Order: sequence, then structure tokens, then C-alpha cells
Amino acid sequence: MTTPRGPAPDPVPDLTEGPAPDRVAPVPADVRAPVPAPVPGPVPTDGPAPNPVPGPAPVPSEELRFMAERLLATVREDIGRADTKAAILLSGALAFLAVVFSGDRGPLPTAGPALALLFVAGVLWTAGVLMLVSVVLPRTRIGADRTLLRELTAGPSETALRERLSAPGADATGWLLEQASVHGLVLAAKYRWLRLGVCALALGALLALFSELW
Repeated sequence: MTTPRGPAPDPVPDLTEGPAPDRVAPVPADVRAPVPAPVPGPVPTDGPAPNPVPGPAPVPSEELRFMAERLLATVREDIGRADTKAAILLSGALAFLAVVFSGDRGPLPTAGPALALLFVAGVLWTAGVLMLVSVVLPRTRIGADRTLLRELTAGPSETALRERLSAPGADATGWLLEQASVHGLVLAAKYRWLRLGVCALALGALLALFSELW
């Protein structure tokens, strides 16, 4: 005789198949938030902290104007000395030529290296004389737009001069420095031609001496 069977019991769920709903999965190591690097602190120094270097003190306007006036006067005096040196050298060069051609001397060479040396000496001597003349001559082109030389040579009226001086009159010190700068350019040009003239005269005299000894 067969015994009747009842309904089968419900299967027990397997809890090992997956995580519980309230369980948090572990985060991988490469996804974690980076740890901030430590901020370096101030490096300790052995000695005391250096003191700041103070800037130059401003020069009073009266002293600055006095210095500008002295600078302009010094440049003008140097220009006068350059003109005096060039005039003395020019007089000596012309007097030397007069003495050479007026005295009794032998005939000039007519051919050969002596004639070539004498010709080059004459060219250099003439160039040196012209350079010295250029030193003595007044220079009106250098800085003509920064000075009143052209206006003064044209004979302007008092009203025109007042209008011309009204702009730099507000800053007399700046105008004096501007004039000193222009006169410095003139002085540099004069001394440049003076050196070249002296070198040309010396080389010409040396070649003339060699032509006599050839």
C-alpha cells in the first residue's frame, strides 16, 4: 500500500552565490583617491635674513640743475680745447710745408720707389690738413633739431624765441642735459677728426723721410 506524499519543501537559497544587498564591494587599490603630497616648509637658514638694499636717494632739483650746468660747461670747454689743438697743428703743418719748399734742397725724385713714397706722403699730408680744417670749422648739422642754432642764425624775433623756449622752459634741467648731449656729439666728432688728422700727418712725414733716404 502506497503512502501519499505531501508537497515538496521550498529550496533553501544559497547565500554564497553573491554579496548581500547591504554589503559594499571592496574598491581596487588603483581607484582610491590620491594622498596629497606634504607641503615643504621653509628651509631654515644658518645666518640672519639679508636686509633689503635701500635705493638711491633722489637728488634735489637745485643740485641736479647745478650738475647739468657744470656738465654743459665742461663739454664746451673741451670743444674749445679741441679747436685750439687743431688750429696749432694746422699752423704747424702749413709752416712746415713753407719751410720745405722755400729752402735749398736737392731735386725731387723723378722715378722709382722714391717718387711713389713722396706722392703717397703728399696725399696723406694733404688729407691730414683737410681733417684739421674740418675740426676747426663749426658744426651745425649735429643735433640741429635739438638746439636753437638754426633759429639763431636766421635772426628770429623775440616773440619767436619766446615761443621756441616756452616748451623747454618748464624743465630747464632737462633742456641743459639735452644741450650737453648735443655738445658731446660735437666733441666726439672733433676729436675723431683730430686723431685721424694727426695720424695722417705723422704717416705722411714718415713716408717723405723714407723717400729722401731711398
